[in-house]
Amino acid sequence: MNQAVHCLLMQKDRIMIFAIIVFLLQMLVILPLGDAQATDADLAASYRFLVSDRDSADGVLYTATAGKLRGRLLPLSFSDSPEYWGRYVCELPGNSCSVTDVYDPQTYTLTPQKSHSGDLQTERVNSHNGTNIYDAATWQIAVMLGHAINRFSLPDNEDPYALVSNQNYLLKEGYNGNSSTVSAGQNRAMTSGKVFVYNQRAITEPQQAYAFRMLPRNWLSVDPFAGTRYADRIKTAALPQKNPEYQPGRVTWTDWKPITGENGWAFLVGPLQAAYIHYILDQKSAFVPLQDPAVQNALDILPTFAAMQSPSGALYYAPAGTVANQGEQLVDPYGVSVENNFSLYAGLTLLHSTLWATITHEPNVRPEDAVAIQEALQLVDAMINGGMIGKDRTTSGLLAFFRDLAWRDGEFVQGGRADDPTSTVKWVPSLQPKAVDVNTWGIAALGPQQIDAWFGFGAAYQNWQQVKKWGGYGVGRTLWGVGFSNQDGNGIDADGNFRQGILSTEWTAGAINMLRTMISYYEKIPKESNHYRESRRFLATLGHDMQSMVAAIDTMRLDTYATSSFPGRPQEFAQLFTARKTRPYLYASKRYLIPFGWYANPMPSTCATAWVIMVHAGYNPFAYGGK
Repeated sequence: MNQAVHCLLMQKDRIMIFAIIVFLLQMLVILPLGDAQATDADLAASYRFLVSDRDSADGVLYTATAGKLRGRLLPLSFSDSPEYWGRYVCELPGNSCSVTDVYDPQTYTLTPQKSHSGDLQTERVNSHNGTNIYDAATWQIAVMLGHAINRFSLPDNEDPYALVSNQNYLLKEGYNGNSSTVSAGQNRAMTSGKVFVYNQRAITEPQQAYAFRMLPRNWLSVDPFAGTRYADRIKTAALPQKNPEYQPGRVTWTDWKPITGENGWAFLVGPLQAAYIHYILDQKSAFVPLQDPAVQNALDILPTFAAMQSPSGALYYAPAGTVANQGEQLVDPYGVSVENNFSLYAGLTLLHSTLWATITHEPNVRPEDAVAIQEALQLVDAMINGGMIGKDRTTSGLLAFFRDLAWRDGEFVQGGRADDPTSTVKWVPSLQPKAVDVNTWGIAALGPQQIDAWFGFGAAYQNWQQVKKWGGYGVGRTLWGVGFSNQDGNGIDADGNFRQGILSTEWTAGAINMLRTMISYYEKIPKESNHYRESRRFLATLGHDMQSMVAAIDTMRLDTYATSSFPGRPQEFAQLFTARKTRPYLYASKRYLIPFGWYANPMPSTCATAWVIMVHAGYNPFAYGGK
């Protein structure tokens, strides 16, 4: 090599190394945004939110009273307040919370008349009484991490794994925590005629059926206005005279939606990660016992997941006969959510690794159990890589679906329609709206190395650059996080500044998790590689984005948000939620109807708080052992 050229290249290397060192030094002294940076005491107070009673200790738990669940503590999705609904939501332009609930003797239901005020009542009743099974799954992981990694204590020396296992028992028993009647299958979507048909198959055994995405404490649910100064906004009509259970301030539960993605978290991701943390990380065992309810629940529902898989590899969004998120229209039985499929993919890889460790290390496995494990391993492998998934049924597998169909123009599409027998096209993607989490979760679940192997070196990095342009939330040129979609008013304007539509705590934490997987991957590119210089440039951008989002996410903690200047923050927010012993994180920066069919609210949230615990622990929920 010419000596001058050689010296020039060495000089360029020195300049690049110097630039990287300067960047890293800047990262060491990066200033938090405001005074929101979490301390150990803050994080401990956030953890207490997840493990404390909602009514007495500013937490998010309630005590079950039904059957075998009696005395067990279970999580709810939110900690709301009558003031939030009555003083804020009900007073927003166009809103009225005056509602009449009518009893129907044919169905024994007490529900609001169809109106906007009725929809508002349904929303607050669901938020107050419901547990989204995805939220509960994130809660399981976070409770175990707070104990195993941070050594946070639980009230009354509660055993953390016994606490998170309560959710597994709830799903196994099949009835709700405060149910007045105990019968298996209350919270499971068993096939009945044309309702809840699983890809043209009937599922009639409770333990094999999907759980509903939102589980109530009881079928008759309490309106948070009951017994408050807002109670006079609730009127009733035609109440039964001989049944005191029906009274003003109570309505029957109406959310009966069995969704594939939520079930993937509830039966696979949450329980299996919690079991790993307990047995392997904390107790230093080599395996999770086969008879643990987390494993048994997963094995029971595995064939149902396989039944929902299409020939193209994607699993369908929900069984036929399921009502959509908005209105009364039924979901498309051939509809696909790509994010749901990433949740299932992660759950299936976790189950495969869990079963493999069990059959390898657990002594004295019964022959019939060994056969069941091998059959489950074969089914999981076929669902992921392609093959037979039932009698006369084959699939191309999830990986082929992600690679060949779900990726378009450098991004994962949010959904589509797969293998509709009336269509000549096997896959019709839905291009709008775009979804943030399908990309952040997709890269975290598959791994950036797989993305780059499929679509070219730097594909994972470039995907994030695209998502920021339409999904990033920030102040000036400083990235704070992400919202939900490309229709949120986020992204980067013509001057290169971030817009401030809506910030999601949960989805920002998911983006931080994804960035860590990318940083870990690009850091390992060797100097001998042709991509080494490019990877160093990637690392500078990724590291800056991660640090700025980690700093900003704590502005979404309840105590810091109350003094923030977020666009859309309710006025006098501090009066809507009283002073607390805990420090939960809010679901979103403002009230907003998400394009995917539900309202975001700036309320203390189980899943938001759980995700922050995962971020602080550096735990990737989509990977076995969080690695």
